[in-house]
Amino acid sequence: MPSRRKQKRFSTEYTMLSILEYLYVNAQNIPVTKYKILTNSPEIRQQRPDRVNNIMGILEQNGYIKSIKTSSTVTFYQITGHGIQAYSKWIKDYLDFARTSANRREERDDKSRSSDY
Repeated sequence: MPSRRKQKRFSTEYTMLSILEYLYVNAQNIPVTKYKILTNSPEIRQQRPDRVNNIMGILEQNGYIKSIKTSSTVTFYQITGHGIQAYSKWIKDYLDFARTSANRREERDDKSRSSDY
């Protein structure tokens, strides 16, 4: 029996962030289809379509994204001002964390080097 390659799945939170990031970078001024989001983001592409639908529904219910129906079959998505604020805050917090961690490591390395002399 052929072995099925298990596809890597990310957490709901990570997928939400990936969707917001894609929309932040690509859909602040021009709405995009879900197909475009799914096919252009490797992190999102690995998720089951029903899971992405649920996550996008949660993002929309909480005001982070908005959907724009152009016909009965085509829906476009765009990040909202609230979504931009949330994504920007997350990026700032993450960069603060990364910088603090890097500074602590440098301080440890400096102490280690100074104790060698």
